[in-house]
Amino acid sequence: MLLVSCPFCHKKVLKFFYAGHRAKHTAPLPDGQMRDHVTVHPTGRYKGSLSGVPQVYLHPKCGVATKMPEEIIRSYLVNPFLYGGGSFCCGCNDYRPVNEFIWTETGQNMAEYNQDLQEAYLRVHGEPPPRPTV
Repeated sequence: MLLVSCPFCHKKVLKFFYAGHRAKHTAPLPDGQMRDHVTVHPTGRYKGSLSGVPQVYLHPKCGVATKMPEEIIRSYLVNPFLYGGGSFCCGCNDYRPVNEFIWTETGQNMAEYNQDLQEAYLRVHGEPPPRPTV
């Protein structure tokens, strides 16, 4: 296959140029966060209300809360296996393990929340979805 579907911008990119294309998405911003993150294509993201869905997490080690971008929330709601074990902390300016974060809205540990979403997905679908090629 000559084209790769970019999991960051969802454009088709020639395989030969993909490494450079990906590097632009993953380049760090001044605060240390990657410029872009992998998401589900906009047409496949969760379309429902986000009422009751946690969106802000606290890192107790530094005391700073971080709001998760809506496109990431809507992506992991349809594919809770999409992201690895880390999330960005605006206080530390670094990616930290999800077990270090607590959702401010519910008080639940982010790792436990993610595990609950993954278990619910498996009850319905039987197996995780394929991982995107990054």
